[in-house]
Amino acid sequence: MPQLNKDITAASEWITQCFGSIGLKLDYSLDSIMHIDGFLQMSMANSQPIPGTILASNFGQILFGLGAYLGETIIRHAPGAAWMANGEDPQTEVNVMIQLPDGGQLWPMMKVIKRAQNGFEDSVYPFAYEITKPYGEFPFNAAFWDIGNLKSAKKPWYKFW
Repeated sequence: MPQLNKDITAASEWITQCFGSIGLKLDYSLDSIMHIDGFLQMSMANSQPIPGTILASNFGQILFGLGAYLGETIIRHAPGAAWMANGEDPQTEVNVMIQLPDGGQLWPMMKVIKRAQNGFEDSVYPFAYEITKPYGEFPFNAAFWDIGNLKSAKKPWYKFW
């Protein structure tokens, strides 16, 4: 787990720098998580990265970085929360979880993957807001709803999953 913790920290810092280079500030605030939703809204279509986007060329690495950032942000807003991993799991990078102080468990990498696959309906900002709400007074940022209006290719009407 020590190496995975280093990888998570490095991936979170890397994604912060990447977003900064395109003018999006990731500062570990809850509101900054909306940038993840916006980025995925603009970079995904029909559960696939849009060709020519940065996401298309580094899909796995970027999703890991986004999940690491999501998890690190939640941990900073939920005192006592910590990363937990099963060292025997061959997919521990994807299945690494966060243990919350109240005993709750969440899987940030899996949440980001679901957001990429399912679109706006699986957004990460409301998820992080609800998880951290018991730990502080953070108002829900209504600007989040504008993300759903960003131009992106929609799933076919017949695709329910």
